Amino acid sequence: MKTPRILFALILPVVLAACGARPPATTTGVLPGEELDLSLVHQKPDEPPRRPVSADVVRKTAAEARVLFGAPTTLRREPPAEVWQYQAEAPRCTLLLFLYPDETATRMRVSHAQVLSRVRGQTIDDSDCLAALLKTPPQEQPPQRPMS
Repeated sequence: MKTPRILFALILPVVLAACGARPPATTTGVLPGEELDLSLVHQKPDEPPRRPVSADVVRKTAAEARVLFGAPTTLRREPPAEVWQYQAEAPRCTLLLFLYPDETATRMRVSHAQVLSRVRGQTIDDSDCLAALLKTPPQEQPPQRPMS
């Protein structure tokens, strides 16, 4: 009666090893029987890759940011920083500019910029939001009352 136990002990490791076995790797990353779609490899982008919005506005002075975007929709002061908020309707997005005093502490500069979608679960391309806000004519009215 020891024969079934010995047979089981010998076969079990082989069966378990086979469960974790993978098909042999190929140099193309395509499994045997599949075709390689070369159209994706040779596809050229329609336009150059887009830069994040921060590359366009970081290090701008407060005056330069006002020239680009006008008065912020909302201005929040959190000393020593200020947070400027701009909103676009198409696409529905928000641009946040975080300004801090520069090295000389004589003027405020954008140290960080962030784009957020105003549609739940939707992502927004930074460049699309920035373009929508740059098209908006500068507002001559002062920003809303600061929020503390």
